[in-house]
Amino acid sequence: MTSIEVVEFIYNAAILMAKNYKKDEIMQKSIFLNRPNLVVSATDSSTLDAICKTNNNNTFDIVEIRLDELVQEKNLKEKISSISHPLLLTCRHPKEGGQNNISDPLKRISLIEPLLPFASAIDIEISEFDKMTNIVSEAKTKDIKVILSYHNFITTPETSDLNLIISEAKRHDADIIKIATTTNSLKELINLLSIKENSTIENLSFMGMGNHGMASRLIAAQSGSILNYTAIGKTKIKGQWQLEEFLSALNLN
Repeated sequence: MTSIEVVEFIYNAAILMAKNYKKDEIMQKSIFLNRPNLVVSATDSSTLDAICKTNNNNTFDIVEIRLDELVQEKNLKEKISSISHPLLLTCRHPKEGGQNNISDPLKRISLIEPLLPFASAIDIEISEFDKMTNIVSEAKTKDIKVILSYHNFITTPETSDLNLIISEAKRHDADIIKIATTTNSLKELINLLSIKENSTIENLSFMGMGNHGMASRLIAAQSGSILNYTAIGKTKIKGQWQLEEFLSALNLN
């Protein structure tokens, strides 16, 4: 695919998205519908408090609780219990973007487990699966969905390598597979987008970061990425959309 063809592909996808993405499809209390779900992340006290005040907001579907970033948050259980949207619990490992250097699996499990009664899903890195099997098994017995994820903050591997990562997550019986890579070149963007084109997995979430991150996320939402992450307030990752700007780009506000 030439650079011109890539640009045309992105442009056509954006036009198609604006025509087909319906606002009345946004708010449904499920992660597992055959359409994109918008996720907002609570990463500090201010974003958590803002989300707690938006229970009637139908512009997003799911709230991710970043436990690695909220480890010092007072009254966390009380606050998240007041959120009416489905909750996704994440305690991100530091080697894949986690904060506060929480790498010990027992510590991570101790942060996740008390909040499972409020959770619709948990997110565990594919690379850490073998160390987190206890919490994965407990989640599944409680009908809490398990997202297995891969993050690369340097590059986007070849599509064939990404497909191997996806296959590993599938072997671990992931309910959703999340792939987030850095897309600073058109080749990296194509590598990422190609995983959806060649995949038979329905519950796949994929997104780029970096120079082409914003373009990748628009295309991903229209192409069936099951989880599409946005920020309330200031974005912390290059290539991520602020919620209102993403809705505007999708012609939803």
